[in-house]
Amino acid sequence: MKKAGIASFAMLQISFLIYSCSSVVAKFASGNEVMSFKFILFYGLEVVILGVYAILWQQVIKKFELSVAYANKAVTLLWALVWSVVLFKEHLKWNHIAGVAIVILGIVVLNSKSSKEKEEEA
Repeated sequence: MKKAGIASFAMLQISFLIYSCSSVVAKFASGNEVMSFKFILFYGLEVVILGVYAILWQQVIKKFELSVAYANKAVTLLWALVWSVVLFKEHLKWNHIAGVAIVILGIVVLNSKSSKEKEEEA
């Protein structure tokens, strides 16, 4: 079993924050005419963000079981809600909030179970 401390979980979450930024930039790109300067600029920025994310992801997953790391990726749903409200002034519905809350609860349960199993092995 791999050991992952608080710093590792923080890096995992930061990598997902960076990953969620690619969706924001993609939405900005979609608001421009294809092959216009702004479209190419946003699209290029999206590629750069995904490259940074890929490097971080490869470094972070060394410290986690792959199933735990991928399950935590669902936190990007939370970031999508944050970006939709803050940047795009979209309105949230209760079912959006409830859905993300259930997903986050599942991540917490999975991570606490993973921590408990590590304690039992030690």
